[in-house]
Amino acid sequence: MAKKGGGKKQYTIRFPSEAIDVLEDMAKEEGTTKAELIRRAINFYQVKLEAKKKNKRIVLENEEGNVREWVMV
Repeated sequence: MAKKGGGKKQYTIRFPSEAIDVLEDMAKEEGTTKAELIRRAINFYQVKLEAKKKNKRIVLENEEGNVREWVMV
């Protein structure tokens, strides 16, 4: 996670056109910007790495809570 009070840095990232199409569709669906979507993806990856370090799994569960599947990442 970002340090509190830490400055921001800007990066230029090149994506294949297919990835841009997916990114734009996902941002539109989520009602957010492409930059915010990338920040969320980085945050999710941090969660994934922490889970792996602790020998834990990330689990998807339906709204009723009776169907679960683990995410292999």
